[in-house]
Amino acid sequence: MKILIMAIGFLLATIQSVSAAVYQQGIVYVIYDETGAAAPKDKKDLNSNGVPDMIEDIATQINAARELFKDVFKFPDPLVSERYPNVTSIEVDIEPKENMSSYGTAFSGVRKSSKHDSNERALHVSVANTFDPHKGQTPAHEYFHLIQYGATYFRNGWFLEGMARWSQDSIEKIKKYPVDKNISWKLRSDSAAKKIFQIKYSAAEQLWYPLAVKMNDKAKIPDKLIRKYKYVDGSPVFEDNVIYGANVMRKVIEKMKSKENLAAEEFGGVAKWRKDGQRDDQNNKYIWNSVREVYNSKK
Repeated sequence: MKILIMAIGFLLATIQSVSAAVYQQGIVYVIYDETGAAAPKDKKDLNSNGVPDMIEDIATQINAARELFKDVFKFPDPLVSERYPNVTSIEVDIEPKENMSSYGTAFSGVRKSSKHDSNERALHVSVANTFDPHKGQTPAHEYFHLIQYGATYFRNGWFLEGMARWSQDSIEKIKKYPVDKNISWKLRSDSAAKKIFQIKYSAAEQLWYPLAVKMNDKAKIPDKLIRKYKYVDGSPVFEDNVIYGANVMRKVIEKMKSKENLAAEEFGGVAKWRKDGQRDDQNNKYIWNSVREVYNSKK
């Protein structure tokens, strides 16, 4: 569904362009400029519905990832989390790539007056207007950040970005999974832990993937989801039916949640920690211990 948004005075000040439009697919709303520098660079419209395929495909990738993680692998749904009461949707802002440091960003705060309906509360992410859903997993990656934000206040980079990069396996086909024969030693080593704490995205290859493979946490993406989610050109969103680590990652997040009060107490109280301590280095030991406990539970 495409809803034209008329920019009339201050009522729609949050939408800068008179050519802004909203595309809805389920609970996902993609907000984009139809013309100008912020408009999607790829305007291909194979189904001739007036919406660039890129816009539809971004929404499809998010919905596919959401159904897989929420309904199949039972990850917490950020839309019904304690942190985000009364949130009803996810909004995706299409932004000029030159204004962004990467192809996507997820925001931990709630948009209390959403762009598609000022009476609704929304979670939101941004995606660059040059992004190609057929060549990247940014929407799925950013959606997984929303899962993380809703499930725990811990936001240290090696967890946040490393595990979100792991989540891209939900969409992309990985020909060879990273394997680390020393993962058991690494989880017992203080020096190895310190090295992990200093990285972000590469923690996927250094920790999360090897952990999932070592624990033999291999799962199948249901055929019905593969058949259900296709891009406008008919190609499947899910590039294969295999994913490693879904149960491990969910259990680590659950363990982390149980340790929030300990981290908050050490920092000086829940309110102070949630405001200023979510990325503090002291959190590392609580996250690391969560990983170790999940790993040891399988021995």
